[in-house]
Amino acid sequence: METIYIEHPISNSVKTVKESCVLALGFFDGVHMGHQSILKTAKEIAKQKQLTFGVMTFYPHPREIVNPNQAPMKYLTPLPIKKERFQEMGVEKLFVVKFNPNFAALSPEDFVNQYIIGHCCKHVVAGFDYHYGHKGKGNMETLIVEGTGKFSVTTVKKIEHHHEKISSTAIRQLLSTGDVSTIPYYLGDLYELRGQVKQSSLFYKNNQFLKIAIDDAYMIPVPGVYKVLVELENTEFEGICHQITHKDNGYSLLVHLPNCFLDTSQKRVKVKWMQTILGNQKEVYDMSQYFVSDELVI
Repeated sequence: METIYIEHPISNSVKTVKESCVLALGFFDGVHMGHQSILKTAKEIAKQKQLTFGVMTFYPHPREIVNPNQAPMKYLTPLPIKKERFQEMGVEKLFVVKFNPNFAALSPEDFVNQYIIGHCCKHVVAGFDYHYGHKGKGNMETLIVEGTGKFSVTTVKKIEHHHEKISSTAIRQLLSTGDVSTIPYYLGDLYELRGQVKQSSLFYKNNQFLKIAIDDAYMIPVPGVYKVLVELENTEFEGICHQITHKDNGYSLLVHLPNCFLDTSQKRVKVKWMQTILGNQKEVYDMSQYFVSDELVI
C-alpha cells in the first residue's frame, strides 16, 4: 500500500504516480462495520472497473481544528493502526490529508476539483452522511452534481445494530459506559488498545501482574474491572484488567494474567476488551496498594 501525505494547499512536492482510481472517502475512526461496508464496496468497484483501490482520510480529527479549546481528541484507531486496517482490507493507495485551518476553509467545489478530480478519481464511494468542504456544506447529493461527466458516485446506506446506526460515536458511548461486550456488534471485533509493559511481577505458577502504559492517542473504557485478552508475541492470554489513570503520564493499566509464562518486560502488547466484571468501580477496586513510588510490589 502506497501512502501519500498531503497538506493544503497541495504542494508540488507531493510526488505520486497519478493513476485512475476508485476513492473511498471518510475519517474512518475505528474502521467499524459501517466503514468496512464502504471499503468493501469501493474495492469491488475498483476490481470491476480495473482501477486502483484508493482511500482518502484526514488527520487530525476536524474537532481538534474547529474546537481547539476542547480536550485533545482520543481515537478508536490512531492513524498508524488505521493504516494497518486499510492495508489488511486491500487498499492500494492511501491519501492522508492534514486537516488544518486552511483545509477547513476550502469550499466544497475546490475540494472536489483539487482532491477528487485532481487525484484522477473516476468513482467516489462514501457513506450516506458524508459531508465535505467549509462547514460541511457539501454532501452526497452535491457530490453527485459536482461529479456529473467527471466521476460517478456510490452512496453506501446506513448500517444498524438494534435500530441504532453503527458509528464511531456509538462505539465511544459504549466505551464511556463500560459496555465493551457490545462493541463487536459495531466494530466487527473486540475493542483493542496497544501499549508497552513498563513493570511486571511474577508470582506463584506463572501468575503475573503487568503495568501497561497505553499509547496516548487511544480512547479507553470508563474505569472499572474487565475481562481482557492480552496478546504477547502472537500468543493470547486471558486476564483481568483494572484501569488506572495517571494525569501526568497518560493512561496505564494493571492487568493480572493467571497463566502467562512469557518474559513480559518492556514488551509491546495488545489489550482486547471482552466484558465488564465491575463497571466504574475505581474507588472500590483501588489497586494502588500494588505500587510504591511507581514500583510494583506484589
